Amino acid sequence: MTKLIIVRHCQAQGNLERFFQGNIDTDITPKGREQIDKTARMLSAEPIDVFYTSYKKRAIKTTDGINLYHNVPVINDERLTEIDAGKWEGMHLTEIAEVFPEEFDNWNNHPERFHAPDGESMAQVYDRVSSALRDIVRDNDGKTVCIVSHGCAIKCIMCYLHGYKVDDIGLIKLGTNTSVNVVKADSSMNTKIIIENYADHLS
Repeated sequence: MTKLIIVRHCQAQGNLERFFQGNIDTDITPKGREQIDKTARMLSAEPIDVFYTSYKKRAIKTTDGINLYHNVPVINDERLTEIDAGKWEGMHLTEIAEVFPEEFDNWNNHPERFHAPDGESMAQVYDRVSSALRDIVRDNDGKTVCIVSHGCAIKCIMCYLHGYKVDDIGLIKLGTNTSVNVVKADSSMNTKIIIENYADHLS
């Protein structure tokens, strides 16, 4: 059995300015630094053995802040990165709604159908994060793993860990920056959801 602590990265510039970050490597904000500090203190007593993180700056800085209390190995896995949003990247949400109304409606109301213009589909994100999770659980039996990733990617991660197909991703709620999920999984990917979208440590 592997214990997974899944953390969404802290607030970054795109979150603050309301533009779609995707694969843009934005830096974190002062509020993001506060979120990291609060999350790190909350997880300081957890016996974390290893971190797996996206290679984006906002995820790496969140990982490094939490790891100050643990000083354990960090593995970068590109499968944990955010959705490649193609033409949406760098666009403000209001602009996206005007220029891409059908895709924006799918993003908000039918996420299982979503496919970013010149980017990834939700199904592609689901498949790659699922592959990463299977490898992480296989390689870390009996350990506690902290995964630091991104909003859309974590929605797909939690969808998979609930045992849902991507068609049911609309059932999964998006957690705020540095919200925490805790799941136990065995080698057959039988799972027990313990905590989902916990954010009380930020108040």
